[in-house]
Amino acid sequence: MTDSGAIGWRYFRSREVREARAWAADGGLAVHENIFKSRGRRTCHLLAANETALIEAAVSLGCSVWWIQRTRTVHFDLVEIHLERALEQCRVTAVLEPDRIAAPSE
Repeated sequence: MTDSGAIGWRYFRSREVREARAWAADGGLAVHENIFKSRGRRTCHLLAANETALIEAAVSLGCSVWWIQRTRTVHFDLVEIHLERALEQCRVTAVLEPDRIAAPSE
C-alpha cells in the first residue's frame, strides 16, 4: 500500500458521511455504508484521498478500474464479494442490519 493509505481502512455507517470524507482526505481508506441498495443488495462507497489511492485500493479488492464513479465525490461502489473484502480490511464483523454493524473498538 502507498503512503496515501498509511492510516488504514475504516468503516463508516450511513450517517457518518462527513467523518468518512474527512478520514479519506487525511489519507485513509473509507468504506461508507450507502443508504441505497443496488438491485436489492447492500452497497458501500469506497473513498480515498486521491484517485490513484482510490484505484489502488479498489483493485486490491478485485474491482475493475473502469468501475470508478466520477461524480461529485469520486468513489467506487462496493457490492457482494468486493464489499465483503473491504469490510474484512476494516476488521468489521458484519451482522444482518448494516446500522448495527460492530466496528472494532479504537
